[in-house]
Amino acid sequence: MSTTPTHSLTSLKPLPAEKVAKLKAAAMQPRQPATDAAAGAPMAISPGVERWPVKTGTDADVAKVGVNAINGENLGAGIVDTTVEELVKLPRANDMPPLRSSFTKNSFYQNHRDAPPETTVWRLKALVVEARLEQDGDYHLVLRGTTGQEMIGEIPNPDPAFVKNPVWLADIKVARDAMNKKLGAPLKAVGFAEADMAPPTEERFANKRKPNDAPAMTQVNAQATIIGVGFFDSDHGQTGVAPTAIEIHPILSIVFG
Repeated sequence: MSTTPTHSLTSLKPLPAEKVAKLKAAAMQPRQPATDAAAGAPMAISPGVERWPVKTGTDADVAKVGVNAINGENLGAGIVDTTVEELVKLPRANDMPPLRSSFTKNSFYQNHRDAPPETTVWRLKALVVEARLEQDGDYHLVLRGTTGQEMIGEIPNPDPAFVKNPVWLADIKVARDAMNKKLGAPLKAVGFAEADMAPPTEERFANKRKPNDAPAMTQVNAQATIIGVGFFDSDHGQTGVAPTAIEIHPILSIVFG
């Protein structure tokens, strides 16, 4: 059973360098299986389904986020500095569903996290290239590192109907407000259709729309410091998707400049 955090994760202090090194080394290692088993009409904005508890901090492992306990050693609560380049190298748990398939409602990872990538509060500097509003209410941000590698960051809808963890909700609202201020206005639902939210499959990936056919993105092109939680998504050809579909999801703080 999950335990709702009582403090903001963005208030954590950065871990000392030697502990950061230990955590990153653990995140790069293959993990043991956590389980016994290995364009249409516009849609209304509504909460998502796939790994939704993990995305919004109501999962069974939420109390582990930011604690930094790895391999039986407690490194102490804190934020871990990283880069896009480091994050996109982190391997997925080997018992997660294949990269280009979906997490079913009965999947272990529907309500659990892959530690340590998904139990770590990461901080990184990146170029926010572009953004759009998704059908599940998230702001989808494309984050680019200094070498040009990209990954996705997501800021959920700061509404209790979407995010039921009140502590995360408060930080998400601040992040969303900061993004809206940078954009000059909230993003609008433009160009998405029912197919955009269909479960990922190899066929959908192979036949994904060309960039100029994809839902419209809003150009941002601004440097930002981002704090958020690691998250492995499915790869269905999203704009900016990393090789392992790792994301910062949710983004809990974004500061431009």
